[in-house]
Amino acid sequence: MKKIRAAFLSVAVLGLSAAVALAASPVGTPGAHGDEISTLAQTDFTDGAAHGAAVSAAAKALGEAVSAAARLQGAEKSAAGKAKGQAAAAAGKAKGAAASAAGQATGDAAAAAGQAKGDAASSAASAAAAAAQAAGQAAADAGQAHKP
Repeated sequence: MKKIRAAFLSVAVLGLSAAVALAASPVGTPGAHGDEISTLAQTDFTDGAAHGAAVSAAAKALGEAVSAAARLQGAEKSAAGKAKGQAAAAAGKAKGAAASAAGQATGDAAAAAGQAKGDAASSAASAAAAAAQAAGQAAADAGQAHKP
């Protein structure tokens, strides 16, 4: 029973040191955790089953910690990519809205210029028609005056 407690205690200490090391650096120095597991594997145990369980538990704890760190890094990169995409979409929408407003303003200005030109041409034509009508009336009046 004391040997099992000793094995469990050594696994717990190794697991705790691995967790602390991974918390400081999620991936850590390549091979450093393997050296710790190797040292544990080379430790003298009187019971082979306890020895195997200790090494297995330490390796499992290390694998879970590395996996969790990798998932965290993946989530961080995913969030960064999503934020970048949303920022690009917002910039594109703003650029499109600015181009639309500029196009609308240009169209409105062209329409106003066309309307003014049309109004001026209409006024000029009306004035010419009025002048022609006045001239025609004057000619008619003059022709009536020469009639015996």
